[in-house]
Amino acid sequence: MDRRKRQFGLFLIAVVLSAAALSVLTFRYLRQDEELARQREPGQRLQAVEQAQRELAGNLERIRLQEINRRVSALEAPANTRAADSALVFATPVSREDLVLPWETTRTSTFPSPGFASNGDTGELREFQSKDYPGAAAAYRLALAQSRQPNEKCESLLSLARALVKAGRPQEALANYQEILRSCGSATDDFGIPFTLYASDRLIALKLDIPLAEKYIIGQVQSVHLRELRQTYMIRSLLQSIGDDAANQALVAVAEQIRDYQQVLNLAKDFRRVLPLTKQGWVAYGDEPWLLKVTEASPFPPLLFAISSRKVAPPGTTLTLVKTAQSYTLDQAYGGLELELDTSRSFAGTRLPAGLIATGIAFIVLLTILSGYLLLRGVNRDLQTAEMRSHFVASVSHELKTPLTAIRMFAETLVLGRAGNAQARTEYLETIMNESERLARLVDNVLDFSKIEQGKKIYRMRPTALPEVVRSAARAVQYPLSQQGFDLKVSIEEKVPSLSADADALEQAILNLLSNAMKYSRTSREIDLRCSCSNGDAVIAVTDHGMGIASEDQSRIFEKFYRVRSSDTDLIAGTGLGLTLVRHIVQAHGGSVDVQSNPGQGSTFSIRIPVPPEASA
Repeated sequence: MDRRKRQFGLFLIAVVLSAAALSVLTFRYLRQDEELARQREPGQRLQAVEQAQRELAGNLERIRLQEINRRVSALEAPANTRAADSALVFATPVSREDLVLPWETTRTSTFPSPGFASNGDTGELREFQSKDYPGAAAAYRLALAQSRQPNEKCESLLSLARALVKAGRPQEALANYQEILRSCGSATDDFGIPFTLYASDRLIALKLDIPLAEKYIIGQVQSVHLRELRQTYMIRSLLQSIGDDAANQALVAVAEQIRDYQQVLNLAKDFRRVLPLTKQGWVAYGDEPWLLKVTEASPFPPLLFAISSRKVAPPGTTLTLVKTAQSYTLDQAYGGLELELDTSRSFAGTRLPAGLIATGIAFIVLLTILSGYLLLRGVNRDLQTAEMRSHFVASVSHELKTPLTAIRMFAETLVLGRAGNAQARTEYLETIMNESERLARLVDNVLDFSKIEQGKKIYRMRPTALPEVVRSAARAVQYPLSQQGFDLKVSIEEKVPSLSADADALEQAILNLLSNAMKYSRTSREIDLRCSCSNGDAVIAVTDHGMGIASEDQSRIFEKFYRVRSSDTDLIAGTGLGLTLVRHIVQAHGGSVDVQSNPGQGSTFSIRIPVPPEASA
C-alpha cells in the first residue's frame, strides 16, 4: 500500500508539473502574440482603411452605373420610382443649375368631359342636398360611363363607392374601392393626392378590407422613397390607424422618408453652393451624411446622385463629417469625409481577452490532470489484475498441491502395505477418490474459465429435473462434508418442474457454492441446500452461517480473480473463479445469481432460473 501511495504521489507530481509548465509556456506564447498584435495594429488599421476606401469607391460606381442602366432600359419609368439599391436615396436631373425635386411631376390642366361634369354635379346635389343616395349612385354611374380621362374615371368610382356606402350597399362599394386600387395607381386629384390613398382610407375606416389596404400602403412605402409631403403624411396616418406589427415596421421607413424629405428641401436651398463641388467629385452633405455627385448620363440630362453614407459604407466602418481621434480622412475625391473603423473590427483582435486566456489555461491543466488520472487508474487496474493473476497462480498451485499430496500419501501407504485393516484401506481409497474428484473440479473450473474467456464455452441444453441435479451435487460433497464435520441439510420441493438446462454445468455451479460455504463457515458446521419455486422461477439456494460478506464487496465477488481481502480470508485457499463461473453458467440459462449476506451472520447465494409457462402448466 505504501508503495502504491508513493507511486501515486510521484505520478501526480509529474502530471501537475507538466501541466504547470505547459500552462506557463502557453501563457507566455499568448502574451507574446498579444504584444506582436499590438505592434501590428496601426499598420493593419491603415490597410483596413485603404481596403474600405476601395470598397466604397466600388460601391458608389456600381450604384451609379446600375441606376443609369435602369433608366436607359426603362425610359418611360416614373422619375420617382425607387431604384433597386436601397443605398440610393434619389437620382434626379439637374436643369439650369436648379434641382428638380424627385417627387415633382408635370401636371397638365385639362377640361373635364361634359357628360362627366354634368352627371357628377347631379350626383353631388342628390347626395349632399337631397340625401337621395340611390339617385346619387345612379348619377355617378352615368358620370363613370362618360369619363374620358383616368382621373375622371377614378373620381367617379370613388364618388360611387361613397354613395353606395350611404345607401347601405357596402359590398358593392367594396368592389369599387378594389377597382380603384387596381387601376388608379397614377391618378391624383387637384391637390396631388392619389385616389388610391382615398380608397385605402375608406377600406380601413369602414373596415371593409383592412388587409388589402395595408398591403397596398406598405407596397407604396417600399416602392417609392420620396414623394410629396402631403402624401407621406397621409400614408403615416393610415399606418397609425392600422397599428399592427407590419404597419409599425412600415412607419419606421416612413419616418426615414420624412427625414430625407426635409434634407432634400435643405439641399434645394443650398444647391447653387453645392453644385460646383458635385461636378468635381463626391460631396458629403447633411447630418447622415449623403454622398452627392453630378454625372453625365446620356441620353438623359446630367443626374444628381444622392447616396446614403450609412448604407453604402463597407462592413465594419462608419462614414462621418466629424473628425475624431479614431477617424481617418479619406481622399479629396470624397470631400474630406471621415472613416471610422467599428470597435467590433478591432485589429488587435487576434489577441485573446485575459478571461479567455485563463479559461484556456485552466482547461489545459484540468485536461492534463484528467488524462493523468485516467492513465493512473488504468495502470492501477492493470497492476491489480496482474496481482490477482499472480495470486490466482499461487492459489491454483496450492489448490493442486493439496489434493495431489493427499493422493500420493495415501497411495504410498497402500502400496507399502501399511494399512492396518480392510476398513483403513477402504477409508484411504475413498480419500483418494474424493481428492481426485476435488482435483478434477479444480481443473474443470480452470478449463471452463479459459473457454469462457475465449468465447468457446458450449452448454448442452436438455430436459432436466432440477431436484435430481441438486441431489447429485449433495452426494458428490457428502464425503468431504462428513470428513470436516459438516451437516448438510437438503430441502427439495418435488413439484419443481423440469426445464431445458445443462445438468453438468448446473451441478458444477452448485458444487462451487457448496465449496465456498465449506471454506467460509468458520466454526459453524451447518449448511443448507434448498430447491424450490418462487414467483415463476426455479430457485437453488445455498446458505452458510459463517463469516458473511460486507456490502461493499458484494457487488464485486462475481468478478474474475476477485477475492475479499481480510485477515480472516488470507489463509483460505481459493482461485477467485468459482463465483465467476457460477454467474456465467446461470446467465447462460437465462437466469441470475444474487447474494444476501451480513458480516458475521453467514451468506445465502441464490440461483434463479425462469421456468417456461408450458413447464409450469
